[in-house]
Amino acid sequence: MVNDSYLQSGFSLIEIIVSLALFSVVVTVSVGALLVLVSSNEQLQDEQSVMTNLSFALDSMTREIRTGTNYYCAGRPNYSAGGSQAIFDISDSQESLNDSVNDCYLGAGGSDKLQGISFEESGSSITGASRSRILYYFDNVSGSANQGKIMRRVGDDVPEPVTSSGIYITKAEFFVSGSNELSAGSGATYEDQPSVTIFIEAKEANNLTSKTYQIQTTVTQRTLDI
Repeated sequence: MVNDSYLQSGFSLIEIIVSLALFSVVVTVSVGALLVLVSSNEQLQDEQSVMTNLSFALDSMTREIRTGTNYYCAGRPNYSAGGSQAIFDISDSQESLNDSVNDCYLGAGGSDKLQGISFEESGSSITGASRSRILYYFDNVSGSANQGKIMRRVGDDVPEPVTSSGIYITKAEFFVSGSNELSAGSGATYEDQPSVTIFIEAKEANNLTSKTYQIQTTVTQRTLDI
């Protein structure tokens, strides 16, 4: 007869195999869930970064446009295209527009790779020069160093990008209405309240196959009151 004191309890081989299998399933599910959370967090951070950059650029533009005057909407197929709207290249002067105005309630033309709005600031607090013109425009010229960016040009200076390098603008349009005087009859005139609608479509600069982000706003002209 075997003495019970010499007997030792333990797991059978089948129990160990079953336990390892269950442990593997739990670990696999847990790791998979963690990877999904990490991927979702990265995607949300990228989306937030794009929208933050777009909102900042749009806010900067609307703040200046709102207090501007003499809105002049222009579009050109490239930088070398001439004509009265040739205000995008540094070799052309936008200050020569003087007090000219121009609507573009249909947005950019089909052949326009450059399109934007030039306006006079109401005071000298932004540029430091009284009544200097400010130009915002979208560069979609193939091969251009600034393709996929929204540019800002003060006076006849070299334009600078207002959008972050982390985003690529795939489409942007400026819609301007009410800049022209409307006839009120009997030789009198009145001015419709000018408004500018800006539409921007963008992607992450390092992943052009990613989700497309869109943002839009409308600005109504306001007299500078400071």
